Amino acid sequence: MAEYMSEERLRTLLREPLTGDTDRFKIIKEVSSLIAQGNPAGQEFVLRLLARLKDFQEWEPIVYSLVRQVGLFPYLEEENLSLKDALAYEVHRPEGLLGENVVFHHAQAEVYYTLLRGENVVLSAPTSFGKSLIIDAIIASRKHSNIFIIVPTIALIDETRKRLSKFKDRYKIITHPSQSIAQSNVFVLTQERALEIIPDVAVDFFVIDEFYKLGSQSNDEERCHILNQVFYMLVKKKAQFYLLGPNIEAVIPARLEEEVQFKFFKTDYKTVVSEYHDMSKDKGRTNKERLVELIATLNGPTLVFCQSPASANKVAKALSNSGCFSRIEENEGLACWLRENYHPEWVLPRCLELGIGIHHGKVPRAIAQKCVRLFNERKIQVLVCTSTLIEGVNTKAENVIVYDNKIAKKKIDYFTFNNICGRSGRMSSYLIGHVYLFESPPVATLPSVDFPVFTQDDTVSEKLLINLDVEDLSESSKLKLSEYLIQHDLSQDTLKRNSYIDLNKQLELARVIKADLDRVKGLLTWREYPSNDQLKEACKLIWKYLNLEKKGHGVRSSDQLYFRINQFRVAGSIKGLIEDIIQNDTSYGGDVNDAIELAFDILRHWINYQFPRFLRSLSDIVNDVFEKNNLPLCDYSYFAGLVECYFSRSFVLPLDEYGLPIQISKKIGEIIEIPSDIDDALEQLRNFTPSPDSFSPVEREFIEECQAYI
Repeated sequence: MAEYMSEERLRTLLREPLTGDTDRFKIIKEVSSLIAQGNPAGQEFVLRLLARLKDFQEWEPIVYSLVRQVGLFPYLEEENLSLKDALAYEVHRPEGLLGENVVFHHAQAEVYYTLLRGENVVLSAPTSFGKSLIIDAIIASRKHSNIFIIVPTIALIDETRKRLSKFKDRYKIITHPSQSIAQSNVFVLTQERALEIIPDVAVDFFVIDEFYKLGSQSNDEERCHILNQVFYMLVKKKAQFYLLGPNIEAVIPARLEEEVQFKFFKTDYKTVVSEYHDMSKDKGRTNKERLVELIATLNGPTLVFCQSPASANKVAKALSNSGCFSRIEENEGLACWLRENYHPEWVLPRCLELGIGIHHGKVPRAIAQKCVRLFNERKIQVLVCTSTLIEGVNTKAENVIVYDNKIAKKKIDYFTFNNICGRSGRMSSYLIGHVYLFESPPVATLPSVDFPVFTQDDTVSEKLLINLDVEDLSESSKLKLSEYLIQHDLSQDTLKRNSYIDLNKQLELARVIKADLDRVKGLLTWREYPSNDQLKEACKLIWKYLNLEKKGHGVRSSDQLYFRINQFRVAGSIKGLIEDIIQNDTSYGGDVNDAIELAFDILRHWINYQFPRFLRSLSDIVNDVFEKNNLPLCDYSYFAGLVECYFSRSFVLPLDEYGLPIQISKKIGEIIEIPSDIDDALEQLRNFTPSPDSFSPVEREFIEECQAYI
């Protein structure tokens, strides 16, 4: 009887160089036996054989036969297929993407054909599964006129928009509420933006990426509430849906299933293999020392996951000072441009010169996008990142180093850990991905996801329930909402429109304004541009009643919020704000790079996002009270938009999201007239030819990269 070969023995053989006397046929036979037995490990070993195909050239037809058996059709060579395999191959080819030579693996095809039949799908699958490619195939089928794709971040808006730009002759790709709607559209939006558009569109099909964020156990309560509201609105449109995300345990049954049928696919089908390496045992040296030593031994593109921007910057600085990296001349022009336009001592330019990128929430959007692009083009070898990159941004990494086991100060759970590790390996590029762990992994438990908008248990907040139709509320939810439905301080529309803010806080603010009308009416009745006293009053009310975080991101009081807004307005540019903070601010601790990060944080969190949003909500609440008391109404929208666009023209914000740095779009705006309308601005940019006399090679490259996807 032939000697049995264990799975671990097989792994060992396929990890090490094979000697001349290694029985290669026996290895293939053992893999074939695992597949015949229905052992899930069989697919892993097929991938390992493919990764070592040069060692099995004599048995290549058998290896490809095994590839066919496990349904890994993308790895087959079409010209070498038998008639039977060729027929199976064609069944796995989505019709609309024939020109791209796309072939699905077996599990992808099952999901795709389920969607083509008009069924709703909830898919839980590994990072390497190819979930997004199914979206492309559904769009290519031309079955739908208006498709919504809800993504968690603006970075993912840009990535998805670029990927889908191939459909721009058939569909208008819309990424912002102010864009006009065509006959056939693909809306790529965050949940916040989707709220504004959904009521006005006949939606045929919608996608929610990272759907687990719908669950009540989500770490981001506000995002969970808004995403549930979006999901509810889209379901009420009777649109077909495809919810996709990484591995979870189950979808908790809910009232949703009574009204909407869906098929839940839970699969561990992988197209790459992840090898795990424990780096935590060496206690004799610091993590930084071990990291530097490890990086020096790796050849493939590598992601280094860190818990926070501060940690990422420290790691990037340590790598740049290690002496392990050689200068990359191709990146010197970009590094020089960054020093000129931000600050000479920013850590990123030096890192890029050495083939190291940085990606986290404080890096300006267009620059973060550029770092990902350089990484995927192999112009940088290492990308140091935080969870902002892990949430769906597409990267081509062979190695993932889990340097920290936290996000901010909270330990990562097994679900997040899997999501991070899943970034290792890449179908058709790196069949074997490597994960290096500097801390012990979390306990292996996956979450179950519920849909609070439909489960409506005791934990569901009033600010989510207020947006539901009365007939969709449970009896307990109606009781919970009763006090908000019978009060007369604010209308239901105002409460709903601003439901990201605690309902009690909205009502408290309305009552305070009403009680102090004689004093505040002059301070709050303004349009377009406020006086200093009017802006101070707005900041005070926002800080006390609307901003529940209370401090952080460079602001600790209403007076400081007022100061930061004026500080940036007077500085006139990002570079000017950085210089002002370095010269006059003692809160950053003396390190120049910390001052740069503080400036970025203030701009991203307060100037570009929170303050304009809170100001618009304040305007709603003020007008609600003023209208009830027959007072002239206010309008803060102009100033909110001005702050949101960094006190620049309105086109700079969408163009920044399209990958064009603010400095460059402002420079273009000095040469040609760029309209405020986003569609017209994009058309102007598409036809713009940057002159070598006015724009540096780096600036022209940014412009051309942006134009390629308009």
